[in-house]
Amino acid sequence: MSPATIGTNFSDQWWNADESGWGISVHQQADVLFVDLFVYGADGSPTWYTAAATAQKDPTTNHAIFTGDLFRSTGPVFAGAFDPNLVAYRKVGTLTFDAASTENASLSYSVDGSLVAKAVTRQPWKLEDFSGTYQGAFVYEVEPLHGTCIGGHAEDAGPITIVHSQDRTFNGTAQFRGTRCTFTAQYAQSGHMGSAQGTFTCADLGHGPFGSFEMERTASGMTGRFTAETTFCGYSGRFGGVLR
Repeated sequence: MSPATIGTNFSDQWWNADESGWGISVHQQADVLFVDLFVYGADGSPTWYTAAATAQKDPTTNHAIFTGDLFRSTGPVFAGAFDPNLVAYRKVGTLTFDAASTENASLSYSVDGSLVAKAVTRQPWKLEDFSGTYQGAFVYEVEPLHGTCIGGHAEDAGPITIVHSQDRTFNGTAQFRGTRCTFTAQYAQSGHMGSAQGTFTCADLGHGPFGSFEMERTASGMTGRFTAETTFCGYSGRFGGVLR
């Protein structure tokens, strides 16, 4: 499970799998989350709350934390012409979205003095497909572990090919500076965010375990973060590619 950062894309549908029937929709722009919270009122009727939650600096944790005022909105019936004069909203409390990882968060909010706390995860409903050929790049840090490994910053660019099978097998090749690397992994997904755990082999670096996470697929390409390790070196950084 990878740690969250303010730069993580939290846009997704979030829920608690043990409490299906309510949830939150999160939309991120820069360091602000717009949160739609759909729950039920005291009379059992569907109720919507919204908040614009801004990133907070918290040196005591490695969490990504967002906080904002929570509002309840009411308006005209959904059928017929929409009359904006009938829309009303009021502040009912505050909301905090506290993400310890890219996949899990704690949601806490207050409504007219009533406090609620929930554990939420991204809600998946269809797997992304990363299959394709990309013009890509890896930007990463090298950490010496044993022997003759030379640490430092590195950047490599070149073609990347991924074959993503329906059984969640994830195979890839990358060609950099005349070196060919291969990757074999098993894919998993939380919401729209993917991850893969497996092994890699590079002609001039060796072989070992690797993990990719915070993987996102768009019409233009894909991005993600990764960690890897050989006998002598550790690697961590980001990768991406434009679909060819």
